[in-house]
Amino acid sequence: MKILFINPPYTNFAGIDESAGHMMPLCFGYLAAYARKRVEDLEFKILDGEAQECSLEDIRSAVTEFNPHVAAITAPTPALKFVYRIAEIVKEQNKHIRVVVGGIHPTVMPERTIKECQAIDFIVVGEGEETFCQLLMALKRESNRFDQIEGLWYRQAHHIKNTFKRKLIADLDTIPFPARDLYDLHLYRSAPTKKVSDENATPILTSRGCPYNCIHCPSKTVWDQRIRYRSTENVIQEIEICIHNYGLREFNFFDDTFTINRKRVVEICKKILERRLNIYWICFARTNTIDKELVKIMKDAGCRKISFGFESGDQHILDLMRKKTTIDMGRKAVQAVQQSEIPVHGSFMLGNIGETEDTIKKTIAYAKSLYLDNATFFITTPFPGTDLYKVAMDLGNITPHTPWENFAPLTKASPIPVQNSISKDRLIYWQKRAFREFYLRPEYILKKLKLIMSIEGIKTLFEGLRVFLRILKKKS
Repeated sequence: MKILFINPPYTNFAGIDESAGHMMPLCFGYLAAYARKRVEDLEFKILDGEAQECSLEDIRSAVTEFNPHVAAITAPTPALKFVYRIAEIVKEQNKHIRVVVGGIHPTVMPERTIKECQAIDFIVVGEGEETFCQLLMALKRESNRFDQIEGLWYRQAHHIKNTFKRKLIADLDTIPFPARDLYDLHLYRSAPTKKVSDENATPILTSRGCPYNCIHCPSKTVWDQRIRYRSTENVIQEIEICIHNYGLREFNFFDDTFTINRKRVVEICKKILERRLNIYWICFARTNTIDKELVKIMKDAGCRKISFGFESGDQHILDLMRKKTTIDMGRKAVQAVQQSEIPVHGSFMLGNIGETEDTIKKTIAYAKSLYLDNATFFITTPFPGTDLYKVAMDLGNITPHTPWENFAPLTKASPIPVQNSISKDRLIYWQKRAFREFYLRPEYILKKLKLIMSIEGIKTLFEGLRVFLRILKKKS
């Protein structure tokens, strides 16, 4: 049985070029590795439409050439229009190919997703490894007993059916490491603001889930607002395989919050040091989970940048977001990291509930006052599965006709406000102004020029400037 994984192209059609680098869609590697352990005679191929900058005709040709039995497409909300068109193209090439869709969006809206696209045969809801594996088993033996597979929506005899929600996998160590042999590793690089070496990068997940309940985050829809950890030894083994088998030394720890369990972070860092693993990495952290001692051992173990979601410079906005952090926590976190001379990236959101132009000004001033190495200013996006989605619907800013491509933080499309005090045009204006004020400060430019010590440093700076200029060209 041949399975073609497809990552839909988005940036070339509706995104902002080079804004997010090309990060490996790790979900395919996990699905393939899990199924390989349990099902014989499976052949997998990954078509990364985003990293390979595919046109829809390129995808049509790839489907025709490989002629899979199953086409599995990941479906992020902003790319949904292209997901649907790809599903249709698959069926146009061979109506017998089974089309499977998964991801956060179809998990949140399975019924709407399968109804919106007649070419979709199956939707895998939630954590996909076991459900996808059982589906492949059923298809391989030509069984139509899909009602026995938990976590599935499907078409059968012109009817749409679904099964019970599947429980999350209790022991993450039972999941094989992602099948990185399926990827063209040379395609993947970090975003300019998150690049920490001149090598190719790979994401790595040491945990799944988040215990927090931020108003803008859909994580709890998939992970049930709890966190599960892989064992320290399991994580280190994957790092060693990446180094020795694939020559990968730059890692993006993609946990929602890598530093949420201090003791575990220390254990991972100690093992990296004990085994003398020469790696470079970046992670996501919350401002209430960092201290000077922790940062020191992280640096010793190869941490080269930490990314914080500061979100706002106004405490009332943070409270409305249910962020459970304070402005002062942000300042102390940055100071702790900068004392170890680790660069800091900060993310900010403009246009949250309760936002005014005055609070946006406070956010820009806050970002500048932190002396960050990089900052990204997103317009708040009410993703399906979040409480913000309901807020935007109640305000009438989301209708059944709202294009899915509008649900992207960095996009050429029109934003979706979650408050009625700031217009779409003003949100775009303030986003551009935030980037200008942050990056065009003389002291910031001077700081960066002093840090440029190599051709790679110059290259990274210009990649960042290129993204910045494209954002400024974005139409209001």
